[in-house]
Parts: sequence; structure tokens; C-alpha cells
Amino acid sequence: MAVTSPTKVQFDDCVGEPKNKHKAQPPTQRYDRKEIQKRLDVENWMDEQLRDLFGCKDESSDDLPELDIDDVLMIEESQRVSKLKEYLKDAKKPVDAFIRQLVEKAHDIKPVPSSDY
Repeated sequence: MAVTSPTKVQFDDCVGEPKNKHKAQPPTQRYDRKEIQKRLDVENWMDEQLRDLFGCKDESSDDLPELDIDDVLMIEESQRVSKLKEYLKDAKKPVDAFIRQLVEKAHDIKPVPSSDY
């Protein structure tokens, strides 16, 4: 039931709800702003390097492989170099320097925890 007055409407069924609804919601995973920026910087660097390695001028090229930092982090550290070389075998330029730098950068990135939802 709504109570009306000339200036406002108040609904009776809202009485008793917490004023700050964010506190009533279940906690969500919080991310460190610096870590997010670090991941974004690595992703942008990877995209730029991949476009160069595969000779792609635009982002919509079908020749450009889909690879992000999470893909790299899912590979066991001992197998990263060999798996990345295999994945990038169709590159038009040498990939060794890119892989070496990518493995270094991936070492400093924290993996995103998997969601149990």
C-alpha cells in the first residue's frame, strides 16, 4: 500500500529494509586496482605484439590468434615456452623474443581465481 502526500510517495513494504542495500548483498570478490592495470597493460602489449608477429594491420583480422594472459597462465610454467611456440607456429616473424618476454610478464601476473558459482 502506498501512502501519498502532495510531494512524495512512500511504500509501506519497503519499511524494515536496510538503507544501504550493498551491505545486505553477499560479498563479492574484490580486485586490486594495480593488478587489474598490470593485466590490462600486458593484454594490450600482447595484442600489439601478436598483430606485429602475424602481420595484421587491423584488429579484425582472421589470421590473428586469440590469446590472452589467462590462456598463458593456465599453461604449466614448465610447458609455457613449448606450448606457446606450438600455438604461434604460423607467425610471419620470429616468436622467440615475444615468448621470452611474455613468460617473464606472466610470472608477475596473479591468476584470476575461478568462480564456484
